[in-house]
Amino acid sequence: MVTLSEPPMDGRRARRERSRVAVIDAVFALLREGKVPPTAEDVADRAGVSVSSIFRNFDGLDDMQRQAFDVFRKRYVHLFDPVVDAAAPRAERVAKHVRARLGLLTAAGPMMQIARQRALDYQPMAEGIGRGRSQLSDQVRTHFASEAVQLSPAEAVNLLAVIDSMTSPEAYEVMQAAHGRSDRQISRSWTRSISAILDGWPGLQPDTNTGFDNDNGIDKENKA
Repeated sequence: MVTLSEPPMDGRRARRERSRVAVIDAVFALLREGKVPPTAEDVADRAGVSVSSIFRNFDGLDDMQRQAFDVFRKRYVHLFDPVVDAAAPRAERVAKHVRARLGLLTAAGPMMQIARQRALDYQPMAEGIGRGRSQLSDQVRTHFASEAVQLSPAEAVNLLAVIDSMTSPEAYEVMQAAHGRSDRQISRSWTRSISAILDGWPGLQPDTNTGFDNDNGIDKENKA
C-alpha cells in the first residue's frame, strides 16, 4: 500500500516560509509596542529582512495584515474560550471573566484594533471580526448562565449584552487611551462594575458566597 505525502519543502520555500513567519511575528511585536499600524520599513527592520522581501512574500501591506490576522486567530483562539463554570460562585466568575478579557486584550488588542479598521473595506476581515464578537458573546453567556436562567429571555439578553459591552475591546481602548487607565485599574473597575450590576439587577438572587475576593481573584479561605 502506497501512502501519499507532501513533498519535502525545498530550501527556497523553507527560507520564504521562515521570512513570512518572521514578518508576521514582527507585526505582532510592533503592535504590542503601540505602532498601529506599523509601516513596511518598521516591519522589515524588526523582522531582519528587506522591504522588498516583504513584497515578495505578501501581496502588499493589506495581504500582510490579513495573513497576520489569520495567524492571530489560530494563536489566540483559546483566549476566547470560557474559563469558569457557570456553577462557580458569582464573585469567582466575575473575577475570572475580567482576567480572561484582559488576558486577551493585552495579548492581542492591537491586532484586533487593526482588524476592526480594515473591516470597513475588506470583507474577509469583517467576517473574522464578526466571528470574534460571537465568540466573546458566547464566553459571557457561559460565564453568567446562572444569572441568565433567573431572568426572562429578554432581560437575560439585556444583562449579558451589558457585561459583554462593558468588557469589549472597544471599551478597553477607551479606558486605556482616553482615560489613561492601567490594566490593574481597568481590572478593578470592571470587576466592581459587573458585581454592582449583578447585585442590583432586578430579578437576580443575591450572591451569598463570601469566600472569594473578587477584587483580587483569590479564595479568601486559602489566602495566606
